[in-house]
Amino acid sequence: MAIPPPPTLPTTAWTHAYSSPTRNHQSGQLIGNGSFGFVWRIAEDRVMKEPKIYPSKNPDTAYSNMVNRAEILNEKAVYERLGSHDGIIQCFKALDESIELAFANQGDLSTYMQANPLPSRAFRAKWIQLLVDTFSYAHARRVVVQDVALRNILVHDNSLKLSDFGEAFLLPLDTDVERFCVNDTTPQIEILHLGCILYSIAVWQEFKYNYFDTERWPEAEELPATDDILFASIIKKCWNGEYASMEELQKDIHGMVDE
Repeated sequence: MAIPPPPTLPTTAWTHAYSSPTRNHQSGQLIGNGSFGFVWRIAEDRVMKEPKIYPSKNPDTAYSNMVNRAEILNEKAVYERLGSHDGIIQCFKALDESIELAFANQGDLSTYMQANPLPSRAFRAKWIQLLVDTFSYAHARRVVVQDVALRNILVHDNSLKLSDFGEAFLLPLDTDVERFCVNDTTPQIEILHLGCILYSIAVWQEFKYNYFDTERWPEAEELPATDDILFASIIKKCWNGEYASMEELQKDIHGMVDE
C-alpha cells in the first residue's frame, strides 16, 4: 500500500533545518530538492539521495519524517531488486538513510529536450527501444514504476537512464505481469503513461496524460495526432490499452525495428 504524501510544511521548518537551499552538504552541493528528499553532488561521477528530515517534534513533521524515510527505504529495495541494467541509473550503494547513484551528466530528459534540437530518426528510435526494454525489464523483475515522467528519466553519455523509484512498487516475484493491479495501476495504465513518453521522444516535445488526474482513459480529442511519426501504430496501441504487458510492447517495438 502506498504511503500518502507528507503534509505541506511551513517554510520555517525548512529554513530551521537548512539555512540555505544551495548550502554544501558534508561533502557535496545540493542539486535536487524533491517532495521527499534531497540529492547532493558528492563527487564528479556520483550523487547521494537522502530523505528530508525536519527537526521539529510536532505531529506533522514527525509524520513527514516517517514518510520520507519510507520513500528512501522503498527506493533502496527497488534498486536491490533491479540490479544492474543499461537503462537504469547505476546504484553504487544503498543504505537505509541514503542512496549513492551515478551522476547523470546531461540532466533529465525533459530539460534535455528543451535545450537540444531534434535528433535523427535513428537516434530517437534507439532511445525509444532502450526505454521500452528498460520498462519491460523492470516489470520482469516485478517492479511497477508508477511515476512515469520525463523528469524521472535521466540522460547520461547520450543514453537514457531510468531513475527515482521512491513511488515504485515491488510485486511478489510470482505475480502475473499481465494481471497485476497495485495502487490502481495496471499494466495497461503503466503502458499508457509510457506511451506518452514514447510520443514525446518521437516528436521531441513533451506530452502528458495522467490517468489518475481524470480516472479514465483519454478521449480521442485529448490525444495528439500521430500521423507519420516514429512508431505511430505502437504509440496508439499504448494509448488504447491494447497491450497486455510490457513484454508484448517490447516484442512489437523490436519487430518494427527489425523490419
